[in-house]
Amino acid sequence: MEDSERVVQLVPLLRLRHLGNRRFDYTVPAELAGEVSLGSVVSVPFGTRSVRAVVVALGPSAGADPDKIRNIEQVANERVSPELLVLAASLAERYLSPFEACLRLVAPPSITFGAASAQRRPLRWVRRASGSGPEIRLTAKQLRVCEVLPPEGASPIWLCEHAGVGRAVLRTLLDKGVLAAVDPLENDGGGAGSAASVAMEKRPVPEMASTAAISTGGWRLSPEQDAAVRTLTAAYRSEREEHRLLWGVTGSGKTEVYLRLLAEVLAEGGGAILLVPEIALTPQMIARVKDRFGPRVGVLHSGLSHGERASEYRRIVAGTARVVVGARSAVFAPVPGLRLVILDEAHDSSYKQEEEPRYRVRTVAWMRISGTKGLLLEGSATPSVESLRSDADQVRLSTRVAGELPQPETVDMRRQGGEQLLAAVSREALATVLRRGEQAIVLLNRRGYAGYVHCEACGHVMTCTDCELSLTYHSKERLLLCHHCGRSYPQPARCPACEQGPLTRAVPGTERLDQELRNLVPDERVFRLDSDVLTSGSRVRALLDAFALSSPGVLVGTQMVAKGHDFPNVTLVLVADADTGLYVPDFRAAERTFQLLTQVAGRAGRGLQPGRVLVQTWNPDVPCIRMALDRDELGFYQEELRIRERLGYPPFAELTRLLVASPDGGRAMAAAQHLSRQLAPHFPRQELCGPVRLPSLRGQVRWHIIVAARDGDRARGVLRQALEQLAEPYRRRGVRLLVDVDPEAFG
Repeated sequence: MEDSERVVQLVPLLRLRHLGNRRFDYTVPAELAGEVSLGSVVSVPFGTRSVRAVVVALGPSAGADPDKIRNIEQVANERVSPELLVLAASLAERYLSPFEACLRLVAPPSITFGAASAQRRPLRWVRRASGSGPEIRLTAKQLRVCEVLPPEGASPIWLCEHAGVGRAVLRTLLDKGVLAAVDPLENDGGGAGSAASVAMEKRPVPEMASTAAISTGGWRLSPEQDAAVRTLTAAYRSEREEHRLLWGVTGSGKTEVYLRLLAEVLAEGGGAILLVPEIALTPQMIARVKDRFGPRVGVLHSGLSHGERASEYRRIVAGTARVVVGARSAVFAPVPGLRLVILDEAHDSSYKQEEEPRYRVRTVAWMRISGTKGLLLEGSATPSVESLRSDADQVRLSTRVAGELPQPETVDMRRQGGEQLLAAVSREALATVLRRGEQAIVLLNRRGYAGYVHCEACGHVMTCTDCELSLTYHSKERLLLCHHCGRSYPQPARCPACEQGPLTRAVPGTERLDQELRNLVPDERVFRLDSDVLTSGSRVRALLDAFALSSPGVLVGTQMVAKGHDFPNVTLVLVADADTGLYVPDFRAAERTFQLLTQVAGRAGRGLQPGRVLVQTWNPDVPCIRMALDRDELGFYQEELRIRERLGYPPFAELTRLLVASPDGGRAMAAAQHLSRQLAPHFPRQELCGPVRLPSLRGQVRWHIIVAARDGDRARGVLRQALEQLAEPYRRRGVRLLVDVDPEAFG
């Protein structure tokens, strides 16, 4: 190898904003010459420490100084595939993000450097320790773990899920000597839950001769489902990349269509990714995929431990797991022969990453499919306006597989008396359902006991000193909490502004609704689902399992109760306040209200009993609410498209949000105004909005600028130059400049 050929360009995996998109030259030592290639993950000296980096180009960069080039130290046994390396570069270009941040998305989760690191084995498998006797005293949770644990052992995540405990319980049992950690690759048993997770690397994959049986799973397709499967299979088998939208009403059997397509992909030796908005809220989907395809299924999500994620990653790379189910980040799974990507509930805002790089999953999925000549399938009962306006051909499912779609009923709160959250007709309907031993879902898309606290005398609203946003009262803690930074405050007896008036709790949330329901229903029959009480995926799954077995039962919560649940015994859905999300500064407010009402209404009547939906609203004539109640989907989308075209919003323009933030309000304002002046010559007046002052957040004074450009490529080119010129000077002045392409949030 010539000296110039032995130099490669690396990007260190460091979160150092000042490095920008710089690449660094390093020499490949002779002893590593055969091990280093494009995409290799290596260990290199960087400053005074050793860091990990990815090889992104072979040969030196222009103007490299040979005297300053240092040697690569070690090479990891895993690498970034060429396809994912190209994807990371495309993401950096599309979302104006540092290349390093995009490389982190595609890099292997576990990188081993040398024997010392290899000896630090993660906890991936546990079983009952030999010699652990009954004399050891155990808590109720610890006993439950021992009861659930199969003789051959299990993976920690499976055990935690099925016992309904956290990993701390397992660690305690390990410390007591009740459980033993073992290497899953040395475990002869199949293992509960992880036969499809870890030890399958030792087992032969079942022959595809049984694919016909697997593909049906005993389900008979409706005529609409059958037509959809044939249409989508033809698109999948075409010789070019395809994009389709499966638009099916709630309960129309979209999941079974997904499963048939996955079976086709497996039968032809391909790979697939099935994405769901939130793993914890869609356990039924994951269970159905695993039941149908067994060890071919891999699962990737943030709830996995580092070791479990690394194990699943290796199974995927090896081709043992050819169908990957996961949330947002699973779109980067290194699936060999990828031919199909499915976005279930494609309208969900969870498919937008809110941290750098701020990518949109649909765009990333299309990038991957475009390189493999496969099919991108979006599925939803309430597609986003952008999806309907995209190039995706629509495939419709207009009828339910079982049961009938309920016709929502309006409860006009202007005509209701009293201070209770639920109107008299809603309470009566709930009592009737419970007497019959059935279940109900109650939605209020607002957390806490009261949305804000204000003074009756002067009108002062209690706000967070760091965020300038209203505080939410939580009765359990008896505190005012900021839902943005987490800071808490005691509620004063008198208004701190006028020191006279009493403070009143206004705009009730799920905590108060939960309390009201427990006055109507026995405590053990009420299940609350919101982020205040459920802090982990295992707790969410345990609660949903408990609700499924409770007849009668009431599930109350925020928008989490509307996401993909299938409870056949739910015959009543109550919406406590349909107006909650309407009056916010977001052009998608009407769309999200329409989607939420349609989705939650679809949870009722999915079994043999007919369903009923009651929607309480103070504004029954607002178009999006009226159309949701009338099930006028086409009317809503046509009206929304007309409004957005007139105002220049997506899908008729591409949005980019520039956020300027600093603890120093004067510097933040000056930087925002300077940035606006720099951009003004490059955009028509109607495409450049701002700068606008936002409420402070976590002690940062914030301003933002919105660019709404019809030519997105040109706009990103202009913004890229501005960021390269201004980001570093702003940073030196203590000002952060953040960019969000295709933003979902504007607060």
